[in-house]
Amino acid sequence: MKYSSSTSSGFSIIEVLIGIFVFSLWLVAVFALLTSALSVNDTNKNSIIASNLAREQIELYRNIRDNNYKKLKLWNLKNPDGVDYSTWSLFQPGEYYTLENNYNNWVIQVESISDPQSAGAGVVFSDTNIGYGRLCLDSDKRYMYCTGWWEKQKFARYIYITELSSWSYQVTSKVIWYKRWYHEYDIQTIVTDWRRI
Repeated sequence: MKYSSSTSSGFSIIEVLIGIFVFSLWLVAVFALLTSALSVNDTNKNSIIASNLAREQIELYRNIRDNNYKKLKLWNLKNPDGVDYSTWSLFQPGEYYTLENNYNNWVIQVESISDPQSAGAGVVFSDTNIGYGRLCLDSDKRYMYCTGWWEKQKFARYIYITELSSWSYQVTSKVIWYKRWYHEYDIQTIVTDWRRI
């Protein structure tokens, strides 16, 4: 009787190593794709929040104009409900302001701020020295300027006023944030003394 030696049909060590290498390349590609997708998702989310915060400021400015017409027949005073007439002041061209809804007494609070660029919100902007206009979430999850024990957010916002004529301003609403690097979103609109036109 003759015994035939049959060759075994297994994988060599080289074939196994090549298979592991190809599989690891596939895993790295999938991981990079997932990381990129999550990063793009986070960037898009922040951009949408920033655009809404910027638009809210423009609407607050327009509300001030319209309410002033209703109460005073003047269009760009900061505080038409004030008692001390000497404290009323116009939005001055070349100035920076923060606008915020006060939900306790339903008025819009206006604060003049110094140049946010010099306050740490420009080229030297970082997460720790965000400067003026830093936003927080209050207990009702509304964006407010940071006071008290609210949850600090990465966003800061302000408006900048440029005079075009005696009856029109260009209002630039800017939102800035720092997430890995500096980001900003701004919109511009022209606000006019529409009763005068």
